[in-house]
Amino acid sequence: MPTEIYPMLATSIDEPFDGPEWLFEIKWDGYRAVAFIENNKARLISRNQNELTARYPELKDLPNFVKAKNAILDGEVVALDDEGRASFSLMQQRTGFRPGGRRTATNADVPVLYYAFDLLYLDGFDWRRVPLEDRKKKLASILVTGDFLRYSDHYEQQGKALFELARQKGLEGILAKKRDSIYQERRSSEWLKIKIRHRLEAVIGGYTQPEGSRAHFGSVVLGLYDKQGRLIHVGQAGSGFNQQSLAEISQLLKKRETKQKPFYGDVEALRKVTWVKPELVAEIEYAEWTDGASGGSGPKLRAPVFLGLRDDKDPKDCLLDETKTDN
Repeated sequence: MPTEIYPMLATSIDEPFDGPEWLFEIKWDGYRAVAFIENNKARLISRNQNELTARYPELKDLPNFVKAKNAILDGEVVALDDEGRASFSLMQQRTGFRPGGRRTATNADVPVLYYAFDLLYLDGFDWRRVPLEDRKKKLASILVTGDFLRYSDHYEQQGKALFELARQKGLEGILAKKRDSIYQERRSSEWLKIKIRHRLEAVIGGYTQPEGSRAHFGSVVLGLYDKQGRLIHVGQAGSGFNQQSLAEISQLLKKRETKQKPFYGDVEALRKVTWVKPELVAEIEYAEWTDGASGGSGPKLRAPVFLGLRDDKDPKDCLLDETKTDN
């Protein structure tokens, strides 16, 4: 029985597709974990080989729901919202981990479960070189699903339809996996991930200092107006720029520098922020909304990417409640 597994990782692509040689799965938005089941005990290991077992005590009973003496499963630890959707925001509340390495208090009242989607080892036999379709059939046959363990099903051929369903349900995206793929402990193009992205317009109220070899600025600090007309911080976008856009936008930001903070409430930033007058509107692509840290700073955009400036939008039209309702 292997004692160490490095999870197989998927390659990102932009558009969904159909194909008879592919299996399509929902992408669960949680924490990847390999489950080692041995001697009626479960051990959960992250993709970076960190021990996760103690963090999720309710998953210690996983061996009771796997019809095997020894097994290794690949899957995702997730927290589900009231509509049964995997919520990364709830996972943040459970673990206390925030982007950039910040920590807040953990919330053990947020339950988690384990979605198993692959079988790597079973009672003396290594399944990693068995085709994926056969691995999944065997996995489904040994699982007893319940409150803490579920089988992550797949759909054949219809990737576009599953992607559209995932979009309608507000999920993170889908995975496409070659049905005859073996398990490779690296990133592979035989597994593909297609994420669902959203867009909005946000007001730029500041910028952070650059780091390393980057010039001009690090990220733009974003806000949306609430019903009281207050600019609420919703995150920072540091990706999506090239050298030309960094230089051009830096000039626009410097012309608008001010000592007065335009935001109401806290601004969560890891580096020093230079405030600017809230006159520029940015087109932003993002994955989802997550909860902000304590202190009343409000919700935050997950993985925001800068797409460009919008000179046809009035900053006062960038509204928090309206945007969250639409997305």
